[in-house]
Amino acid sequence: MNRRDAIKRTTILLGGTLSASAIMGVMSGCQAEPTLDWTPSFFTPDEGRIVEQIVECILPRTDTPGAVDAGVHTFIDNMMADYYPEKEKAAFREALKKTDLDANTVYGKSFAGLNDEQQDELLSKYDEEAYAKTTGDNHFFKNMKELTILGFYTSEVGATEVLEYDPLPGDYKGCIPYSDVGKAWAT
Repeated sequence: MNRRDAIKRTTILLGGTLSASAIMGVMSGCQAEPTLDWTPSFFTPDEGRIVEQIVECILPRTDTPGAVDAGVHTFIDNMMADYYPEKEKAAFREALKKTDLDANTVYGKSFAGLNDEQQDELLSKYDEEAYAKTTGDNHFFKNMKELTILGFYTSEVGATEVLEYDPLPGDYKGCIPYSDVGKAWAT
């Protein structure tokens, strides 16, 4: 997949905003890799479980693979370890602690111990906060969604099983009805 095109497509999906750290990570070849036995390199094991569950809430497995299937949690771990500045890493870690604290305060359990409905309730609250006009662009959940979408659609699973992917496209047809194609294409 051409990474520049992937970034352009992801930018369009996210409304035109990507952080410089996210762009740098993808341009240098950082990509999601599905794994079964995951040992975080940046996150603690508890933080890693929270990240894994949040990305699965954002892009769950349905009739297509989900974020965990694509290894998005490992992508985010690698991005934090290798590409994000210390200030952003610290803020991300603090937000994960707050997520766990909020889960304990509201439900009496850690975020990892919540059922799907409880996780969705808490993350819906964060989503509302992230896109409220008063919070600005640096809300944790907005960054988490950015990284999840970026990691998923630049992964092999996202590009080949969710988007249409043709490594050797045929003739160029500049103007065809969307109904003839059926879904967006990865290039």
